[in-house]
Amino acid sequence: MILKNKFFLIGLILSAGLLWPLFAAPYFKHHDDVSPIRLFEMDKCIKDGQIPCRWVPDLGGLYGYPIFNYYAPLPYYFGEVIYVISKNLIFSSKVIFAVSFLGSYVFMYLLARKFWGRQGGALSAIFYSFAPYHALDFYVRGAMGEMWALMFFPAIFWAFVKLKEQTSISNMLLVTICTSGLILSHNLSTMIFLPIMFLWILILFFKDKGMRFLYFSFLSLLLGVTISAFYTLPMVFEKNLVHIDTTTYGYFGYTEHFKGIKELFIKRDWGYGSSIREVPGAEQEKISFQIGWIHLLGWVLTLFCIKFFWKKNPWVARVILVLSSAALFAIFMVHPRSEFIWNMVDPLKYLQFPWRFLLIIIFLISFVTGASCLALRGKSWLTKLWIIIIFLTVTLNFSYFRPEEFINITNQELLSGENWDKQIKRSIFDYLPIYAKEPPAELAKARFQILTGDAEIRDFQEGTNRIKFKADVLSHTIIRLSQYFFPNWKVFVDGKEVSVEYKNNSLGLMTIILGKGQHEVEARLFDTQIRVIANWLTLLGLFLFVSLLLIQFKQVRKWASYYIKAIS
Repeated sequence: MILKNKFFLIGLILSAGLLWPLFAAPYFKHHDDVSPIRLFEMDKCIKDGQIPCRWVPDLGGLYGYPIFNYYAPLPYYFGEVIYVISKNLIFSSKVIFAVSFLGSYVFMYLLARKFWGRQGGALSAIFYSFAPYHALDFYVRGAMGEMWALMFFPAIFWAFVKLKEQTSISNMLLVTICTSGLILSHNLSTMIFLPIMFLWILILFFKDKGMRFLYFSFLSLLLGVTISAFYTLPMVFEKNLVHIDTTTYGYFGYTEHFKGIKELFIKRDWGYGSSIREVPGAEQEKISFQIGWIHLLGWVLTLFCIKFFWKKNPWVARVILVLSSAALFAIFMVHPRSEFIWNMVDPLKYLQFPWRFLLIIIFLISFVTGASCLALRGKSWLTKLWIIIIFLTVTLNFSYFRPEEFINITNQELLSGENWDKQIKRSIFDYLPIYAKEPPAELAKARFQILTGDAEIRDFQEGTNRIKFKADVLSHTIIRLSQYFFPNWKVFVDGKEVSVEYKNNSLGLMTIILGKGQHEVEARLFDTQIRVIANWLTLLGLFLFVSLLLIQFKQVRKWASYYIKAIS
């Protein structure tokens, strides 16, 4: 068994070796240092019963934040399971990264093995793991969403291949899991992957033009979109409720982040700075956006094998040519010459960085590279060549897989003092409600403020999306809650809904008026109509998924058949 899977195991061991920084220190520095605090906030939501989690209480400078109404939540739902078991926030964050990284290797192997055999599958999977952009996402940027997207890319391709081989309900559900997983992991990666996914469906369809495969593909995608509706519908239809445009100009404008041929093909410099426009004579540390020398070499070697494939298996040759053409187009989208396309396709502005297309580039190049093993199958020197290529891959790229700085910190220290302040203020303008005209200059010092009048506030209770307190009011009082207004925050005084003022302050904080006497005040964020519809669609999708899954079991089919006959 071990000998049969030796190539897979070699690649798995090499890929697992790239996780060494996770064990070298408690934590490490990266650009998007947000994973622990987002997981911490998700944990608060789940324990408070706010499912699905949309509003978190601490981000936004302690004024609350609708982050999971807009940011894909799946990695953090998974992380919550690990956190509940381990009770360790830093460990759980590391596990989320590690699972996506090793998952990328496993799914790429499963996909590539279908086409290129075990040796070719391992080559593609190793190339995918050791791609420089994978190191960039993992140890420089800390881009959790993109890491999970890189795992689901090959998973989706593999699931469609399974569906093509056997067009069944079980394989349709496999496609559903993978597509909904991608949507719920990173919406921007989903946007640029969708054309590649539809291209893949067409490639598989035109192999023998089986309409049943096309029907099942459509149904699986429809079910996947339905399951992910709780996130996608509010994210799309409520984007006007936050300052989303702040993510598309200034530093985040796409015109600032095109990369030329030298950056993609030639330079091997590795830094931990920022992505900046290339200016002649400017000497600043920048992060690397290279495709990788050995990856380019493997790609060229595969293209040289096209002649062989065209004679033996023309369909495989077409697969390689079509996917290579898609990779070339993705490379073009990173280059400044593609700016006219970015200007024409408005949604691309939300992608922010043209070099995000490296996600597609490394996926496609890694996949097709394994074809060289299939072309050379039967050659006595194939294994020696395989070892040489793997050796060069490891030698040239291993050093990229390390963080700039290790941090010796405990969970308690991460959530206290200066570290806590930095985390809850990070990316404060990304999803700031539009009712706040500006981000807060400082953290909220108290959970409420008595602007006028005389009142005593007692029994103050706060959840993730609710506030409750009692007020002994001696004179007409105006109270401002340290809470951004966001539809549908509603305030009830003594059980009756009262009007909320939020336009009379630059932060859009909720303000209420209390008359003389004793009052019970409760504020709660309710779902808007679109959120309610989205939640019900997800429940419907999950019900259909579970029902179809149960039908796959023989015993369940027996019971269903028995009761159908009885009813008849």
